[in-house]
Amino acid sequence: MSRQDLSGVPIVDTIVAKQIFQVIKALKLLGVNAVITGIRPEIAQTMVALGLDFHAIKAYAILRQALNDFK
Repeated sequence: MSRQDLSGVPIVDTIVAKQIFQVIKALKLLGVNAVITGIRPEIAQTMVALGLDFHAIKAYAILRQALNDFK
């Protein structure tokens, strides 16, 4: 399991979003399920506006939520 935390990312634009999804795809090829945490409301709105598909990715607003889900 790989965790990508976005809480320190101030802005998500097309370039950043593509890089995040490329990392997740690469990890999947290696057999790793990635989880994204730290998604603030404004980041989520931007990612939705960019047309990013989160259906295959587990995403959590805060790290504690992800950790509780995997207990």
